[in-house]
Amino acid sequence: MPRTIPTSVPSTTVNPSRLGLQSQILPWHLPQPMYRIMGATLGGEIYLLGGLNAAGTTIADVEVVDPATGTVTPAGLLAEPTHGGAAVTVGDRILVFGGASTTVHTDIQAFDPGTKSTQIVGQLPGPRADLSAASVGSEVLLLGGFDGTGPLQSVLAAPDGISFQLLGQLAEPIRYPAVAVDQGEVYLFGGLLSGGEYTGTFTTAIERVDPATGTATVVANLPVPLAHAMAAVLGGQILLIGGSTPSGPSAEVYVFEPGNNTLSPIGSLPEPVTDGTVVVVGQTAYVLGGISAAPMATVIAVHLVPRPS
Repeated sequence: MPRTIPTSVPSTTVNPSRLGLQSQILPWHLPQPMYRIMGATLGGEIYLLGGLNAAGTTIADVEVVDPATGTVTPAGLLAEPTHGGAAVTVGDRILVFGGASTTVHTDIQAFDPGTKSTQIVGQLPGPRADLSAASVGSEVLLLGGFDGTGPLQSVLAAPDGISFQLLGQLAEPIRYPAVAVDQGEVYLFGGLLSGGEYTGTFTTAIERVDPATGTATVVANLPVPLAHAMAAVLGGQILLIGGSTPSGPSAEVYVFEPGNNTLSPIGSLPEPVTDGTVVVVGQTAYVLGGISAAPMATVIAVHLVPRPS
């Protein structure tokens, strides 16, 4: 029997055609170039967990960013270094799902900002990295990923973020999709189907996942194949940011309209960014780290603004 999932209502109904984009590189930086970081917000602050440094080494660092001042402070360490996992805030702690270092992990780690400590609190049903996570109501969904052998098609769900069960299947096995939630439905954008992480076969599919049933439907297609992109809901609008195309990292930003399943360009970043993380605080989306020509310590602020009449 389908489960009832509470829905969220967009904070604005402004027509995207009346909106423009402003983006700028901020004067403050991360402590080091990082990519495949897990990012989450709690109490108006940004937490960055794990990732890869410029040397390609998996790190366990947890940093807290005050977006009001640009201050970046060490906040602790993960129990296990990991990159390419997914992070979601649940209550007063941040859960980190899977990821990889020398192997693909099954661990669920819980970071407590109050004590600056991390504990392994559970195990996924199997190894999973390069995945996306989404919170819908009281549920956490894990979508796609990589088990060390190939891309994953499964969608997992847990009401507590720990005890995951199979919910459904995506339209195709993918790793590195971007994810956003709108009115209780989950949207996935692109992803890697096969081959090398930046040179393989990317998909153009935009999928909608019903969290009540696990049903996935391809509702539209991207203008170009894309993976390693970032998605965020800003001012009630779903933004698709950067990522990797077959020709390299992208600076493009698109707005997706769930009502008619259309994707439209809205602007661009100051430079191409792939494999970073994006978090929203207030009316700003922060793009942190990633890769352009090389791994980055850059922070980019993205705002929606009214177009001139």
